Amino acid sequence: MGKGSKARPKSITADEFWDNWDAVFGEKEEKHYEYHCGKCGGLDQSEVHEEIEINWEPYGDQTVPRPVANLTCEHCGDEVEHVF
Repeated sequence: MGKGSKARPKSITADEFWDNWDAVFGEKEEKHYEYHCGKCGGLDQSEVHEEIEINWEPYGDQTVPRPVANLTCEHCGDEVEHVF
Protein backbone atom coordinates (compact mmCIF):
# COMPACT_ATOMS: atom_id res chain seq x y z
CA MET A 1 0.00 0.00 0.00
CA GLY A 2 1.13 3.47 -0.81
CA LYS A 3 1.21 6.42 1.49
CA GLY A 4 -2.28 7.60 2.40
CA SER A 5 -4.05 4.63 0.85
CA LYS A 6 -6.85 2.87 2.68
CA ALA A 7 -7.29 -0.87 2.77
CA ARG A 8 -9.81 -2.28 0.34
CA PRO A 9 -13.02 -3.33 2.09
CA LYS A 10 -13.64 -7.04 2.55
CA SER A 11 -15.65 -8.76 -0.14
CA ILE A 12 -19.42 -8.69 0.18
CA THR A 13 -21.64 -11.74 0.36
CA ALA A 14 -23.93 -12.82 -2.46
CA ASP A 15 -27.01 -11.57 -0.57
CA GLU A 16 -25.48 -8.13 -0.12
CA PHE A 17 -24.55 -8.08 -3.81
CA TRP A 18 -28.11 -8.79 -4.96
CA ASP A 19 -29.58 -6.29 -2.46
CA ASN A 20 -27.29 -3.63 -3.90
CA TRP A 21 -28.10 -4.74 -7.46
CA ASP A 22 -31.84 -4.41 -6.83
CA ALA A 23 -31.35 -1.01 -5.21
CA VAL A 24 -29.61 0.27 -8.35
CA PHE A 25 -31.26 -1.63 -11.21
CA GLY A 26 -34.48 -2.95 -9.64
CA GLU A 27 -37.96 -1.94 -10.72
CA LYS A 28 -38.85 1.55 -9.63
CA GLU A 29 -42.38 2.70 -8.86
CA GLU A 30 -43.68 5.09 -11.47
CA LYS A 31 -45.26 8.22 -10.09
CA HIS A 32 -48.59 8.99 -11.68
CA TYR A 33 -49.35 12.66 -12.07
CA GLU A 34 -52.80 14.23 -12.20
CA TYR A 35 -51.75 16.99 -14.63
CA HIS A 36 -49.40 17.15 -17.63
CA CYS A 37 -47.50 20.13 -19.07
CA GLY A 38 -46.07 19.89 -22.60
CA LYS A 39 -42.75 21.46 -21.52
CA CYS A 40 -42.35 20.35 -17.89
CA GLY A 41 -43.98 16.90 -17.96
CA GLY A 42 -46.01 15.54 -15.04
CA LEU A 43 -47.25 17.99 -12.42
CA ASP A 44 -48.85 17.76 -9.00
CA GLN A 45 -51.89 19.86 -8.15
CA SER A 46 -49.72 22.34 -6.21
CA GLU A 47 -47.80 23.11 -9.43
CA VAL A 48 -50.91 24.06 -11.43
CA HIS A 49 -52.57 27.48 -11.47
CA GLU A 50 -56.33 27.35 -12.05
CA GLU A 51 -58.26 30.38 -13.27
CA ILE A 52 -62.04 30.16 -13.53
CA GLU A 53 -63.70 32.02 -16.41
CA ILE A 54 -67.47 32.46 -16.54
CA ASN A 55 -69.03 32.15 -20.00
CA TRP A 56 -72.64 33.30 -20.33
CA GLU A 57 -74.58 31.06 -22.70
CA PRO A 58 -78.14 31.32 -23.92
CA TYR A 59 -80.59 28.85 -22.45
CA GLY A 60 -84.12 29.34 -23.68
CA ASP A 61 -85.09 32.96 -23.09
CA GLN A 62 -82.35 33.59 -20.50
CA THR A 63 -78.56 33.31 -20.17
CA VAL A 64 -76.85 30.98 -17.72
CA PRO A 65 -73.27 30.96 -16.43
CA ARG A 66 -70.96 28.17 -17.58
CA PRO A 67 -67.69 28.13 -15.63
CA VAL A 68 -64.56 27.06 -17.54
CA ALA A 69 -61.27 26.27 -15.80
CA ASN A 70 -58.08 27.46 -17.51
CA LEU A 71 -55.06 25.51 -16.20
CA THR A 72 -51.49 26.82 -16.52
CA CYS A 73 -48.13 25.54 -15.32
CA GLU A 74 -46.62 27.43 -12.37
CA HIS A 75 -43.10 26.83 -13.76
CA CYS A 76 -43.31 27.84 -17.42
CA GLY A 77 -46.82 29.31 -17.85
CA ASP A 78 -47.75 26.83 -20.59
CA GLU A 79 -51.20 25.24 -20.81
CA VAL A 80 -51.80 22.15 -18.69
CA GLU A 81 -54.11 19.24 -19.39
CA HIS A 82 -55.86 17.14 -16.79
CA VAL A 83 -54.89 13.45 -17.06
CA PHE A 84 -57.64 11.03 -16.06
